[in-house]
Amino acid sequence: MYIVSEVLFWALAIFFLYGALNNFLARGNLRETYRNWGYPDGFHYVTAVLEFIAAILLIVPSTRIFGAALASCVMVAATGTLLRAGLRKQAIIPGIILAFSGLGVAAAYSAVSQS
Repeated sequence: MYIVSEVLFWALAIFFLYGALNNFLARGNLRETYRNWGYPDGFHYVTAVLEFIAAILLIVPSTRIFGAALASCVMVAATGTLLRAGLRKQAIIPGIILAFSGLGVAAAYSAVSQS
């Protein structure tokens, strides 16, 4: 089970590092997309910082529960934003990542409670 947990945490960390980089660079029409969703200018930086913090917390074993919890919150917001915008198909991936982040919370809690 240890290896599965490690793969989960590292996969989530990589996903959130990638997301942080994409949101920070805001390539293409990302700024306009955020604006269309009703977020203020520069909010993509807030998302980038939250994703980066989640990724770092997921890498460090003693902070994984906080990283997984933050990752879950970010994915709740992403999924909710897409659903509110009527983009149900685009909400599938964030919903799946939300489920894996929830598994990360459970795995981190299990590791903490066993030690």
